[in-house]
Amino acid sequence: MSALLLYSPESSLSTIWRDPYYRHVTAFSFYQSFLSTLLSVGLAIPVAHALSRRNFKGKGLLLKLFATTLVLPVLVGVLGLISIYGNSGLIAQSLAYIGIELPFSIYGLNGILLAHVFFNLPFATRLLLQSLQNIPADQHKLATHLGIFHWHKFKFA
Repeated sequence: MSALLLYSPESSLSTIWRDPYYRHVTAFSFYQSFLSTLLSVGLAIPVAHALSRRNFKGKGLLLKLFATTLVLPVLVGVLGLISIYGNSGLIAQSLAYIGIELPFSIYGLNGILLAHVFFNLPFATRLLLQSLQNIPADQHKLATHLGIFHWHKFKFA
């Protein structure tokens, strides 16, 4: 918002707000950020819940892979996503081989959401899982005695 106000040729906020371009850019930014948050956190909740309830051989490796998105340079991640989901990426080539066209384009809102979920879902999952693991075992036992089921424990945690 400060960049819009600082570099705008108009000095009046009401004049800037009436400009359709600025309204569109602002509305798109809020819409995209809302969808990115909803998808990232909405998918992280069941993943963290499942990881907190189950122990399996690859769980440690999976959590380490989740941590790699925190240190992965954004450019490398974006180029990787484009090489897989782009118009000439791995999925498009595989679908073209069997005669199916790629049903979406990575360029635009789809690509922004895919990149944000790629980077934010593992981070949100790790944070939620850490919170779930900080619950003392006595509270889990008490919840079991009171008949509180897993999703209710997750909701109240």
